[in-house]
Amino acid sequence: MAFQTQNDLSAKAHSGHKVSPSGFEPDGIEIRRLFSAIWRRKLLIVASTLIVSVLFFAAVSRVVPLYTARASLMLDSRSVQVLNSDNVVSDLNLNNPVMDTETAVLRSNLLLERVVQEIGPAALAPIDPALQPPGLLDRLKGQIKSTIGTVLGIDATETVQIAAEDAQTRRLVGAMRRSMTVWREGQSYLIAVSVETPDPELSALIAQTVVDTYIIRQVEMRNDVIRSATAFLTGRIEETRKSVEAAEAKIADFRSEQLAELGISSETVERQLLELSTQLGLAQADLAQIDARYNRIIKVISTDGFERAADLLTTVDLQTSSFVLSLRQRLSEANRREAELATRFSEDYPERAVIRAEIDQLREELAQEVRKTLASLENEAAVAAARVASIRASVVEVEERSSGISRANIEMRQLEREAEALRENYENMLNRLSETRSTELLQRADARRVEKATVPGAPSSPRVMLFTIFGAALGFAIGLIATFVLAVSHIGFATPHEIERALGLPVRASLLQGKLRSRRALFRLLHSAPFSPYLERLRQLRAMLLVLNQNPGSGYCVQVTSSVANESKTSTVISLACLEARAQRRCIVLDFDFRRSSLSRDLRFNAPFDLEDVLQNRCQPEEAIRHSRELGFDLLTLKKASPQLGEQVEVHQVKALIDHLKKTYDLVLIDSAPVLLVADSIKIATLADTVVLLVRQYKTPRKAAIQAARMLNEVGVKSVQVAMTFADRASEQELYGSYSGYNYK
Repeated sequence: MAFQTQNDLSAKAHSGHKVSPSGFEPDGIEIRRLFSAIWRRKLLIVASTLIVSVLFFAAVSRVVPLYTARASLMLDSRSVQVLNSDNVVSDLNLNNPVMDTETAVLRSNLLLERVVQEIGPAALAPIDPALQPPGLLDRLKGQIKSTIGTVLGIDATETVQIAAEDAQTRRLVGAMRRSMTVWREGQSYLIAVSVETPDPELSALIAQTVVDTYIIRQVEMRNDVIRSATAFLTGRIEETRKSVEAAEAKIADFRSEQLAELGISSETVERQLLELSTQLGLAQADLAQIDARYNRIIKVISTDGFERAADLLTTVDLQTSSFVLSLRQRLSEANRREAELATRFSEDYPERAVIRAEIDQLREELAQEVRKTLASLENEAAVAAARVASIRASVVEVEERSSGISRANIEMRQLEREAEALRENYENMLNRLSETRSTELLQRADARRVEKATVPGAPSSPRVMLFTIFGAALGFAIGLIATFVLAVSHIGFATPHEIERALGLPVRASLLQGKLRSRRALFRLLHSAPFSPYLERLRQLRAMLLVLNQNPGSGYCVQVTSSVANESKTSTVISLACLEARAQRRCIVLDFDFRRSSLSRDLRFNAPFDLEDVLQNRCQPEEAIRHSRELGFDLLTLKKASPQLGEQVEVHQVKALIDHLKKTYDLVLIDSAPVLLVADSIKIATLADTVVLLVRQYKTPRKAAIQAARMLNEVGVKSVQVAMTFADRASEQELYGSYSGYNYK
């Protein structure tokens, strides 16, 4: 492969300012570059994190700590059934609307006013807004009210004093409601009460008192309802008792009037009628019994004779049965003897005649006895019939009297029914009153405590550590967002490609950022690490400048400038001069920064004359030049800043000086002020062979760099080259690779 000569490369470099990049670089954001930008601005993120966390810590530390205590209760739908009667106050039928209602009741002003009375205003002083130091807004409101009162002639303080007692309760209720949170635990029957105040003991006291007051108030409301029901029942019972007494008195008066009028009461008539009816039934039964005996005996006599009737009498009539029985025994004995004699003797036997006569006599006696019995039964039947007739007549008489009394007692029965209804109602009300009085002792609340409020051991808010961590996270996020915004929308250039695309000029080198805190640190780096990555990039720039020299045998003038300040112009000039000295080439540095010259101080310039003397023709250039043995190059600078020198010196004087130095030195380096800040740099740029415009990565504004390049091009600068300074090593590794193995000291 053939190598091009130095003249060919120089011709190509001077052929034009425009750049035609051979590759395409996308406009998007690369992740590696984004992380590199974040790492480069890590101090911003750390500072933002620390500042915001400290601000949060300071702000939260000034807040009065609050302590939260919690108590819980459960609405219980279960009931203890001691009495069989219905409840005077029914138990709650728990559902979502009831739960929401009870939750609202716990925050009601009626309940909280009672809590204020239970605890006392003195104990609630820590949450009383009137006892707290007024804030700015409160003071402003007070001032406005005072002004309005003065204008209208109203004494606001008197009004406040009049309503002070009521206002204190309202203030405490409002403060308690603001500090209290009541919520339902999910879909359960539990209701939690949380109170947050500056005093931990007060928080626990308020939470527990609210729950206890709610439960006590439920029992009291139930008892109040029962007492109202008892009072109502007592009044109604008294009225009903009077009504019953009046009804019974009315019945008694009616009975007295009836007794006086009829001479007998209806009860007596009813008893008489009952007794006569009973007697009539018995008499009729006796008559029927006698008739039945008489008819039966007659029938037996007619069919079977007196002997058979005598047998019947022995079983029916107990009075005649013994005598009839003896007659029958005698008759039977006579018949037996007669039968015995008949077997031995004839009918004419005298003894048989005697026995037959005895038998006839006994039969006659039996018939006579039967006839007596029949006559007795006839008499009894007549008596019984007369008795039945008499009793029936009495019954008829009594029934007629009872009928008259019944017709008169229709009003009486109506009075009795009314009295009975009143008595029944009276008894029911007495029973209900007794049960109601009994239930007053059995009343229980629909809620019960399940969690007791305890004194909190640590404040619930503000959580200093939590807010500090949150502040740190917020600060970190702010820093990260700011870094991302700066990385995405930076005002400067991130890569050499962006510079080339914006300015239309080639970027000859990217000078790496080094940890150099002072100019002396740069000098030490030049001696201790001559082959560091920073100096290697400078060697690239120097090599490009050598290529740009169309007359290698003569001196070459290079001006190093920038669009704005702090672009590392002076450090770049010194570093290039050191590299020239190490290459055994003569190099001189001209300090044309008339307003902020620092080389005399940094390089300890102590020549008898300086650049001002040379330009004012007070000495020869050789008399003002000082050689730096430490760095190996010559220096022509100012002892002190001289802003007016740029206006006093003509361009041809400067050109003559540069031409004179180019005859002696291989490289003349001019350190000039920023182009956009000082006009002197524009005039000097037309005299240099090449102008190196430094652009600081991420810092140099795009408009400033473009404007500087345009100005240099418009004044006719021979050659403008660009170098990027303070390049981030991480962002350059993709293009240049790592320096591992090539970083020598």
